[in-house]
Amino acid sequence: MIIFSQKEGRGKQGTSFNRQHDTWLRAYTEAHSVRERFPTLQQLIFDITFIDPKSIGRYSPRVHTFSAAAKAFFAIACPRTLCLGGGFDLDSIILTMLGAEATTSAGVLQCHGWTGPTHNENTRCLLQLHYRLQAHYDSPEASTLQTDARAPGA
Repeated sequence: MIIFSQKEGRGKQGTSFNRQHDTWLRAYTEAHSVRERFPTLQQLIFDITFIDPKSIGRYSPRVHTFSAAAKAFFAIACPRTLCLGGGFDLDSIILTMLGAEATTSAGVLQCHGWTGPTHNENTRCLLQLHYRLQAHYDSPEASTLQTDARAPGA
């Protein structure tokens, strides 16, 4: 989970947007690879669309593919340009899905950032992210072949 702090970022001169960007960049940089976190996962695919209940804007659907070597950073910034403190963290959803060894998961997340300088319920972003996740695991045969290939004298 990404937590935004008022003290993080580029100091007093930095804007809220700069601090938010720095926080996300730091979290991405510190993330382990998919293979390190989930040794049996070969590939993870996010198919996402955004629905704006306020009808302020339209946002393009996205597909993100994570191979085993990719960073296991499963947060998506809110595409609303002026959203602060928002975004979508799918990490807990992925942990639940992979813990159950499921191959798919679908659902809706809502952005809880703010689109105005005052942080009240009238300025909540509320953009919705509709997701469908697909997990592709290493096959047992592939694991055996990799183990055999690494074994000395095999």
